Formats: sequence, C-alpha cells, structure tokens
Amino acid sequence: MSNLLDRTLMSTRKARNVIMMDIISKTGVSDMNEITNATLHSRSITKETLCHWLSSLCCLLNENAIPLMEDAAKHLSRIDELEEQSRKDQKTIIQLQTEVISKRDEEIKLMKESLQLTVKSEMKSYASAVTRSCNAITKSCNAVLAPKRISSAIKTVAENAERKKNIIIYGVPEKTDEVLPALVEDVLAEIEEKPVIRDCCRIGFRKSESIRPVKFTLNSQDMVNQVLRKASMLRVKHGYQKIYLSPDRTAEERAAHREKLLLKKQANGKEETEDVTTVENSVRVLDSKVEV
Repeated sequence: MSNLLDRTLMSTRKARNVIMMDIISKTGVSDMNEITNATLHSRSITKETLCHWLSSLCCLLNENAIPLMEDAAKHLSRIDELEEQSRKDQKTIIQLQTEVISKRDEEIKLMKESLQLTVKSEMKSYASAVTRSCNAITKSCNAVLAPKRISSAIKTVAENAERKKNIIIYGVPEKTDEVLPALVEDVLAEIEEKPVIRDCCRIGFRKSESIRPVKFTLNSQDMVNQVLRKASMLRVKHGYQKIYLSPDRTAEERAAHREKLLLKKQANGKEETEDVTTVENSVRVLDSKVEV
C-alpha cells in the first residue's frame, strides 16, 4: 500500500510539473506565482490552450489528487480510532492495575488476620497447658519469659544470618600501622577475587606471641562461598602458604571443627601438625572477646 501511494504521488507531481512548465513557457512568466488573469488573457494564449490546461488539471485533480486526499482522510480517521482505542486501553490497564493492587491488599489483610487468629489460638493453647500444669506463679513467670525466648531466638537467627556473611583470615602478620582492608584485599587478590568489603577488624586480645585473626564481612553468603571455594589457591602462592581462610563459626561449631581436625590427625599420621596447631590456636583466640 505504501509503495502504491508513493508511485501515485510521484506520477501526480510529474503531471503537475509538465502542466506548470507548459503554462510558464507560453505565458512568459518565471514561476507559477506570477500568473494572473492578465497573463492568461494574453493574445498568445488561445482558447484551445486554456481548455487543454483546464482539462489536464481536472484530470489530475480527479484521478490523483482527490484519491490521495480521500486515502489520507481514511488514514487520519484510522489514526483517530487507534488513538481513541489506545486511550481506552490505557484506562483499562489503569483500572486493572488498581483492581490488582486492591486484590493484593485484600489478600495481605486476610493473611494478617489469619496469622493473628493462628497466633491467638496457639497462645490460648499454650496458656491453657500452662494453667493445667503450673500454679499461678509459674504461669506468671512463663508469661514474662516467653517474649524473651522469642526475642532471643529471633536475635540468634539474625546473628547467624550475619555470621554467614563473614570470613576469618588466619596468619596475616599484625602491624601497628596496618590498614586491614588493604591487607584483606591483597589476600583476596591472590585468589582472583575483588568483593566489596563492608567491615574489617582483628578479633581477640593483642598478644605478643600470637597473630590475631582478621574478620571481614561481605555483602552476601553467596560471595562468601565463592571466596571460600577458592581459598585453597593460597597454598601455592608465594608468601601466602601459611594464610588460611575460614567461615565465621560459632563457639560450638569451632569446637566441633577442632575435634574433627584432631580425629583426622590421629587417623592419618601424614597430617601436618602445623595446620592443626594453627587452627587450634585460632579457635582459642576466637573464643575470646573482640577487641574494640
């Protein structure tokens, strides 16, 4: 359709130019803007010439110009229809979005109400069991302690989640004017990792005969796992063979890990004493308080 319109428009312009050039040539003007009634009443312009021009223009208008204008009018009408449909569609979309938001809010409200009912029901069952098994003083104590236990559990979960974002480095020499983030970045660069380091500090109390481990925090547990997977690369790096990376374990986890290493040492006489000793010392340091 577009090619047909282009060809029609081209032929219309060509026909118009032919007629205009003929008129300009026979009237003696330089362009069509100079044509007036006087120029057309010239004696050199015959009636037959005027009739020819008129019939040519009528034909051009009837066969080309008018169809083009009618087609353009149809397109304009279609554009108006599409614009109107677009406005309706936008209105429908906004309405649907509003309904979705309203529905979601309603679902959230129902979930909250259901959760509240469940909590109330559980609390009632708990209170009933306490009432049947304990006296008034025991019941009062439990009512006071229950929120603390919940708070403690929440705190423990949050601490464990944050702990999983930490990494402990053993064996990094300790200096008075050290810049810990830079030291950590140097170690990580040896295993081709450059994560964003959020926090960084030495842990334990300063002792002249030992090197305190360094604890640093990354943005996610996934990044911690990625770094720990490549930690063994330090064993073949010059100057880093005695530097070890480890997860940030709890006291119970450190004790279990130390026991596991000792059992492995007893089972395998080829296990290097230095590795186990280093880890044992590090576990004892981690059991101390963090120096601020």
